[in-house]
Amino acid sequence: MNPIITYDENLVTEIAAKFDLRKPNAEALTALVKRIETGDFKPTTPLVLNLATGVGKTYILASFIEYLRRQGVKNVMVVTPSTVVQKKTVNDLSDGSNRYIGGFDIPPAVVTPGNMYSVFHGMQAFSGTDDGSTVYVFNVQQLFPPKEGGPNEASGTEAARRKVYRFQEESGALAERLINLEDLVIIADESHLFGRSAKVFRDSLANLDPAVTVGLTASPDKDDTIVFKYPLWRAIDEQYVKQPVLVFRQSGYATDDRQLQDAVSLLRFKEEQYAQYRDLHPDGPQIKPLLFVVCADVNHATETADELRGTHLPNTPDGPQVLQVDHQHDDDVTNNFLQGIDRPGSPIRAIVSVNKLREGWDTKRIAVMCTLRTMGSEVLTQQVMGRGLRLPFGKITGNGPVDQLDIISHKSFVSLLKSEDVLREFGIEEEMPGPSALADLLMTPGGDTTDGGPVGSTTGATGATGGDSGPTGGNQTGSVPNGGGEGRTVVARGLDDDDPVTPSSARAPVVIEVNPSFADTYFLFPTSTLTKTQKAYDLTELEETALKAQAIGVTNAKEHLERRLINADGTEKKITAEADDRQVVDSYHQETEEVEAELLNRVIQTRSISPSRKNINQLKNWIIPRFMDFSGIKQWTENSKESAARLLTELVAREAKTAARRNTSEEVIITPKRIPIRQKMELPSGTKVDPLLDLDGPEKPPFDKSHYYGTWKRGLFTHAKFDSFSAEYRLAHLFNLDPNVQWWTRIYREQGATIAYTTRDNYVPDFVVQDTAGTYWIVEGKADDKKGDETVELKRKAAERLIRELASQPGYVDQVWGYVIAYESDIANAGSLSALTASNTLATSQVIKR
Repeated sequence: MNPIITYDENLVTEIAAKFDLRKPNAEALTALVKRIETGDFKPTTPLVLNLATGVGKTYILASFIEYLRRQGVKNVMVVTPSTVVQKKTVNDLSDGSNRYIGGFDIPPAVVTPGNMYSVFHGMQAFSGTDDGSTVYVFNVQQLFPPKEGGPNEASGTEAARRKVYRFQEESGALAERLINLEDLVIIADESHLFGRSAKVFRDSLANLDPAVTVGLTASPDKDDTIVFKYPLWRAIDEQYVKQPVLVFRQSGYATDDRQLQDAVSLLRFKEEQYAQYRDLHPDGPQIKPLLFVVCADVNHATETADELRGTHLPNTPDGPQVLQVDHQHDDDVTNNFLQGIDRPGSPIRAIVSVNKLREGWDTKRIAVMCTLRTMGSEVLTQQVMGRGLRLPFGKITGNGPVDQLDIISHKSFVSLLKSEDVLREFGIEEEMPGPSALADLLMTPGGDTTDGGPVGSTTGATGATGGDSGPTGGNQTGSVPNGGGEGRTVVARGLDDDDPVTPSSARAPVVIEVNPSFADTYFLFPTSTLTKTQKAYDLTELEETALKAQAIGVTNAKEHLERRLINADGTEKKITAEADDRQVVDSYHQETEEVEAELLNRVIQTRSISPSRKNINQLKNWIIPRFMDFSGIKQWTENSKESAARLLTELVAREAKTAARRNTSEEVIITPKRIPIRQKMELPSGTKVDPLLDLDGPEKPPFDKSHYYGTWKRGLFTHAKFDSFSAEYRLAHLFNLDPNVQWWTRIYREQGATIAYTTRDNYVPDFVVQDTAGTYWIVEGKADDKKGDETVELKRKAAERLIRELASQPGYVDQVWGYVIAYESDIANAGSLSALTASNTLATSQVIKR
C-alpha cells in the first residue's frame, strides 16, 4: 500500500521546535512517522506509543496532527476513554482555551457530537478543504451504533450516538461522512482503558476504515504493537518528571484523619517552597501546589472531604479550598472549579477523588498525593501516581521539594515495593526466574526492614531467614542482595531420601541425678516476699504551686516523617529506595476532651493513688483542668498530650511517694520451699555436660556458663552449671574440697527459692551449703567490681533481714542459718567456708541460734 505520509527529518525538527517537544517526544514522533511510511501495519491495529505518564503524550498527539496536516492529511479522530479525557482533549486543541497547547500554524477545528452543527456551519467545506485540520474528539462510547427502538427522546451518551449515526438536516450523517473519508487517521488516547468497549471499538474501527490507527498509553497490553517505548524509570532518571518520594510513619496510620493531617502539613511546607521559587522567578508560571487525595468510594471521599474542610482547609470567600470530584459530584460548579484548577486565582488547595480523575486528567499543581488506608494497593501504580508527576514549572528547578512528588501512604515503603506489579509500572518488564523475582531486585540502602527481615531477603523456599528447606527438600543455594547492595549466598540443607535418620532416642533429654550419697537429703529454703503497708495518698494534699511548676514543662514538639526517594534502574533491573531527609510535621491534633480523658486514665494507671471517687473527682474537677491551663498550650497535639501525661503522672507519683515515706511499714512473709523436690533434673536435649575443670594448670581453663560440670562429690546433684568462673565455679570447687562442708547445691530460678529485696523484685541466691555443724549457709558469689553496688547492697540487707526473721518462724526453730557474700578476691584467698565466714570486711555472715 502507498504510505499516507512520508518521513521528513526537517519537518520533524521544525514541528518539534514549534511544539517545544522534549527529546523522547520528538523520538516518539519520528518512530511513528517512520513506521507509517513503511506501510507495514494493519490500519485497524493501533501502532502504540508507550510513554510514561507525565512525559507529555498530549504534545505528541498535537504535533502528530500538525505533521499530518503539513503532509496533506487533515482529518483526524481522537478517541478517548471517558468524558473527562474528552473534555481535556478538546481544551488542549481549542484555540482560546486556557489549556490550548499552541504550536499549530493554523488551529484545528475541533468537532464533538455536541458542537458539530456550529463547527460545520462555520467551516468552508466539511471535507476540510481549508488549510486547517479537522479533529473529531469522541468518547469511545459515542462511536457505538445507537440502540434500535427505544424512546424518541434520548439524553447523554445515547443522544450523542444518535447525532453521529442518524441523518441530520444540517450536516447529514456524521458516521457516513467519516466512513467516506479516505485519509482518516484515528488516535486512541489511553487505549488501555477501553476495557469492555474494546470489541465494539475494534468493530467501529473496521466500519470507519481508517488509513492508520495510533494508540497512546502508559500501560500497554502485552499483545500491542509497540513502535516506541519510553518507560517511567527513564523519565525519572532523565528528569522529565518529578522524583516520587514515599512518605510514611514507621508506626503506620490507624486512622485516615491522622494521615490527612500529615498530608496537609506536607502541603503547607510545599507551599512555602513553591512561593520561594516564584519569588525568584516572578516572570515564570505562578504555580501553587495542590494536595490530591485518593479514596476508595464516594462515601469514603465525602467523609474525607468533610474532614479536610472541617479541620484543615475551610471554605473561603473566594470559594472552597477542597474540591470533591466523583460520579456524584460532577455538576457544572465542580467542573468549572476543575477546569480552572491551573489558573493563578484558583482557591482549590486539595482535590478529593475516587476514580474520576485518573488517566487523561492532569495538572502541574499536584505536589502531595495521599492514598488513604483503603487505597494502599494502588499507591505506586503509574496511572494514580502519574497524576502528580508533571513538573510544575516545566523543568527541574533544583529545589528538591518542588521537584519531588510526596506520596504519603499508610503502608511502609517496603510493603509497597514488594508489590509484584511495581517493576511493570516502572517499565522493567523482563521476566525474572523464580516465584519471588521482585524480592531479589529490591535494594534498600540503610538496612530498613519489614516483617522481621531486611529488604532483599527471601524466606520459604530457600530458607534464607527461617532455616527451613524448600518444599522439595535437597540442597538449595541462591544469591540474595543484602541491605548494602552486595550479594550473599544462602544455603539451606534438606534431607534426601538416602540420608540416615537419627533415632528418636538420640534426642532424649540429658538427666542430672541426685548424688547417691545424699539420696534422701532435702532442706526447706526460706523463700521470702516483701510487702509494704501505708496510708493511701489523698490528692487533696497536692498543692497548686507544685502543680503549676510541673505544668510549665509541658512541650509541644514537632514530629518527623520518614521519606524514601524511589528510583528504578532498567539496566540493573532493580528498584531502589534511597533514604532522604526526614520531614518535620505538626503533631497530631487532639481535642481538649481527649487530652483530659487521657490524663485521667494515665494517672489512674500509675497506681500511685487509690482510684476512689474522691480522688477521681479531684482529678476531673481541679487537678487536670488547672494543670492544662498552667501549661499554656492552646492547641493540643498528641505530643503535647504525651508530654503532659508524663509530667502529671511523675508529679502525682513523686508526691505520693513522699507522702508514703511518712507512714510506711514493711513485712517479710516467708514460705518454705522443699529442695530438692525431685531425685533428678531433666535438661533440654543437646545440653553440654563436661568434666570438672583443671584449676591447677598454668592457664585459665575454658569455661562456658551454658555447660554443666561434674561429678561433684559434695554436691547434692552430681552436676551443676554456673554463671561465672572466678566467683561461682571457684566457690563450688572450694566447697567440694572442704572437709567441714557436709553438702552444697546450686539454686536455680525454676526451684522457686527466692529472696525479695523490694516489694516487686527478688533474686535467686547462688548456693545453699550445710556445714558439718548443721548450719545452713546462703552464699552469694560476686565480682570485685560489684563492691558498693546499690542493688547488691539491697540484696545483702534483704538476706540478713531474712536470717533474722527466721528466729520467729516456727518451722525453723531447730535450725541455724547464715548468710555470706563473697567477692572474687576473697574466694581466691580463702581455702574453706569458715575462712569466708570469718572475714570482717568483704564477707558478711549472720547466724541465728537457739
